[in-house]
Amino acid sequence: MQRRALALLILMFLPASVIAQQGTGGTIPVSGSELFRFALHKNDLSPLSNPIHAIQNPKSTVIVVLGNTNNLGQHFRFGAGRAFRQFVADGGALLIATDMATAPQGNQGWAQVFGMEVTGLHVAAGRDRSYKGDLQRPFVKPRVPQFFQSPSPFEIFNVPETGTDAIATDRPGIMTVPHGIPDCDVESLAGYPDGSRVQEANQRLPPHLDHFALSIRHLFGPGRIIVLADNGVFANGMMGFPESYDGTEELKFSNGNWAFTHRTIQWLKAGSPEPRTNCLFIENGEIKTQFAVPVPPRPKPPIPDLPPDVLANMILNSMNPIIDEAQEKNLFNRILEGWFGFPRLVRLFVYIVTALFVFAGLRWLARGQRKVEPGTTLTAAGQAALLPRGGVLRQRTAAQIEVANLYEAASGRVRDRFDVLGGRPAPTGGIPPILVAGDVNDAPVLRRTVEWLWSVGYGDRPVPVTPAEWDQLNRLLERVMVRASRGHWSFGQEA
Repeated sequence: MQRRALALLILMFLPASVIAQQGTGGTIPVSGSELFRFALHKNDLSPLSNPIHAIQNPKSTVIVVLGNTNNLGQHFRFGAGRAFRQFVADGGALLIATDMATAPQGNQGWAQVFGMEVTGLHVAAGRDRSYKGDLQRPFVKPRVPQFFQSPSPFEIFNVPETGTDAIATDRPGIMTVPHGIPDCDVESLAGYPDGSRVQEANQRLPPHLDHFALSIRHLFGPGRIIVLADNGVFANGMMGFPESYDGTEELKFSNGNWAFTHRTIQWLKAGSPEPRTNCLFIENGEIKTQFAVPVPPRPKPPIPDLPPDVLANMILNSMNPIIDEAQEKNLFNRILEGWFGFPRLVRLFVYIVTALFVFAGLRWLARGQRKVEPGTTLTAAGQAALLPRGGVLRQRTAAQIEVANLYEAASGRVRDRFDVLGGRPAPTGGIPPILVAGDVNDAPVLRRTVEWLWSVGYGDRPVPVTPAEWDQLNRLLERVMVRASRGHWSFGQEA
């Protein structure tokens, strides 16, 4: 229930389901810090815009530095190192997360002041100990404290080494552990999985550099520091939120970074006699003053310009199941019976039918009173359309086409061809003998084709020839004539 409430709150301010590439409408950048800043807002920390206000009120302030730390001098007159040392000594809480090499800055750099260094090299681990199998995203390996006393910074890393509750990094760096900081206690809180390697050198990570998180606590005050060798652990895309979430089920994370973020912030806020309510947030040298960042709405898709017939079909297709269900439940009949009652419906039906009959009778009587029926007269154009056009042959051909029978034209064409071959009827009126050469392979087919064509041209009964068969008859006739010219067949004389 708590996770669902948390998810709904996030969806109101900063929906995790819209984490995507920079520049897309309705999204936040994968590498940005919007979710981390929202966690600060959720933990009741208000943004500061002036570093002087943070340094002057250390016991009520948390300073967060993410990314590049080599350009912090622009915000602090005497350098970030001196300012941070005095800030922690006076009871302030500081978080630094970076995987970039710390440049030498004399006694003004924060790393030099605290006696440590971030090398700029990166760590890779095996697939079974990396987030989503990505070698450049090793899980964090928590360290077991020698003397555990709550509250302790080790509680921040009280998580398993793998799984959905483990802390996932993104190309983390390598840093050294400071020694001999006056009045401070230094602890290495977490390292990297066994077998991790330095990515650039492709060598096993040395034990003295196997540090992901360090804590520095002032022995005589509430001042405290957390240093992480990776700022990507707090990036939007590494918080483990699902790609899509509708708010109806329990929110399930793919890693433990979101919970780790809250534990880190709560530890930074703890230990002070005054409630820490202010936060100076610096990301890559830029001060961020907005924690609860509203996500711009996604652009609404344009309304499609659908043709009326397509729109009508869509409405009908969507309404058909509703109408069928209403008909199965006899909904329409029950509505009518409820409104009018069955006797009243019968009377209404009789009235309507009677009115229609009366209207039809009156209309028929009114038409009978006219002197001239419109259907009995013909206009000049109508009379001209009835007159025959062309000669007799043209009229007969048009009539044959109209009734879809070209028998006469086909008969004349066959006779014109066969008369040349002597294909006139025998004295008995039948077909003359058909002589087929002995070396013809398809003699039976050729004979039947000639007999059918002869029946079209000279037969006693008309053979129907449709316009669709006209072209076929002409092709057969031409083939038969070609084969006659080659000597394959001929008409004989009846004895």
